[in-house]
Amino acid sequence: MKALRVLLVVTSLAIGVDIGVAAEPPKPVLLQGHSKAVSTIAWAADRKTVATAGEDRTIRVWDPVTGKQLSIVENIARVGYGAPVVAFTADLKIVAIHYWDKLTIRTVADDKTLVTFDPILDRGQKSAFRPDVYAMAFSPDGKRLATAGSVAAVGGRHGLPGGVVRVWDVENGKIIHQSDKLSTAASSVVWSADGKMVVAGTSGAGGELQESGEVWVWDAETWKVLHNFAVKPKTKYGEWVSAADVALSPDSTRVAVPLTAGSRGTPAGLIIEDTGASVDVWALGTGKQTHPVKGLKASLTRLAFSPDGKSLAAAGRDKKVRVWDAESGKEQLALDCGDFVTEVAFSPDGQSMAAGSNGGSVQIWAVPASK
Repeated sequence: MKALRVLLVVTSLAIGVDIGVAAEPPKPVLLQGHSKAVSTIAWAADRKTVATAGEDRTIRVWDPVTGKQLSIVENIARVGYGAPVVAFTADLKIVAIHYWDKLTIRTVADDKTLVTFDPILDRGQKSAFRPDVYAMAFSPDGKRLATAGSVAAVGGRHGLPGGVVRVWDVENGKIIHQSDKLSTAASSVVWSADGKMVVAGTSGAGGELQESGEVWVWDAETWKVLHNFAVKPKTKYGEWVSAADVALSPDSTRVAVPLTAGSRGTPAGLIIEDTGASVDVWALGTGKQTHPVKGLKASLTRLAFSPDGKSLAAAGRDKKVRVWDAESGKEQLALDCGDFVTEVAFSPDGQSMAAGSNGGSVQIWAVPASK
């Protein structure tokens, strides 16, 4: 998975305009510290701090109002290709770090290792591609960790094992659940806000092995599959339709997927010919699919619902962070970042938005209040 470049985080003072009304965005707060690609942004539940992690093998904690760096944890993974996969608990006190062959769960304040284990399990299996972990997420209570990855890069009808999602007990590193029937590599995983569901998206495949990405939804207690669907039932030769990033609405009723020609989460980090993107939304209760955002000129790398579920924000290769009405698709904001944007995340209160870019700057914008 190709490493993301340096992160841009954006937090500022709330502004008194209605979302959707054109206004000059306020000056963002600039954060500086990471020397290489940053792949993760996490807001503390109380909104008082923001944590970032990246290819420079550091974790940094920031004051999102002043932009001051509050702490740093160095050497979180050995030097090598790509960035570590990192996930934080909601209070930013515990962090999970995966790089190649090892997953550690540590404290952020003093970098104390709590648990170390191998998340691959079937490392000795013969396959055409190396197993790996591409995404992780803690449950809301911090007691479980979901890992999304592969036992090979392609699967399903291609005759090779594909994606796998595992859930671990954070205290002892024991596996709680495993779903290994995913057709291609699982490149994204999220928990519902109440911890009752787990949602994962797969990368799909292109070229001669074209296969659409899929969305999987499980009950987090029984591990029954609640929903499973391809994001595009039919793909043509050379097309790569990925579900490598998924966003779940705060009320757990909708799943949004940026449909792109190659994306952030493809196992080899490939971006094939960039033919643009759209955003599709599925109502989990009815299965109804809508297409609120169409005709984008460049692919998207990250998608997020606002805390009230009314808006969708996306980071894109067109060097912008965009916010749309989640129902109508009407564009509410378009913020120019000056470089390929890799990450976007709303603060828990929805008043600020964090975004990461290729260029190394770190900024924070206020989000105008929605009606």
